[in-house]
Amino acid sequence: MVLNTFYDKFYYAGALKYEHNNFFLGRFPFLICPAEVLIGLLETHDPEFEKKLYKAVRKSVANYLMPSFRNEFGFHGEKLVKFLERYFVASGWGTINNVDLDFEAKKAIVKVSNNPLSARLHGKASMPADHILRGILAGIFCCVFDEPVDCVETHCTALGESDCEFIIKKQPEFDFSDKRVMQQLELDV
Repeated sequence: MVLNTFYDKFYYAGALKYEHNNFFLGRFPFLICPAEVLIGLLETHDPEFEKKLYKAVRKSVANYLMPSFRNEFGFHGEKLVKFLERYFVASGWGTINNVDLDFEAKKAIVKVSNNPLSARLHGKASMPADHILRGILAGIFCCVFDEPVDCVETHCTALGESDCEFIIKKQPEFDFSDKRVMQQLELDV
């Protein structure tokens, strides 16, 4: 076994490489990063910065990561969602479960257990805290649904809850009178 069963398959097929001091999954570069590198970004307690971080990650995932994955592996729809779920789980983002995935309504509920970022923020956060994973999920589902969607974290292990839960849907469908929504999203006008 090289890393885990997900990466082992790519390694034995010759699609996981380490060249020029970089890791590649196919032609897609990736890196291994300690969670603590990202913790400082998530413990700012600055809602404006957190919204900007979320939007930047969402845009990067939608505009760069997702097209790379589609071009490299050719997955679409539910196959793409399952591949990305396995990829992020194998890459150490925790256990990801799609609790509810509705392609027609363009909505999803995703639960994450053992989130390494939120776990390190336990006791340091007063609101849901994983704006990076929120941005990743929003960017993924913008491409999966082929329509702009947003993501709000409704439950968070940083707050002592057992799992993190993320709601993904079109922005007009969120209730902006909800404090969690107001703190995590900027209303598009």
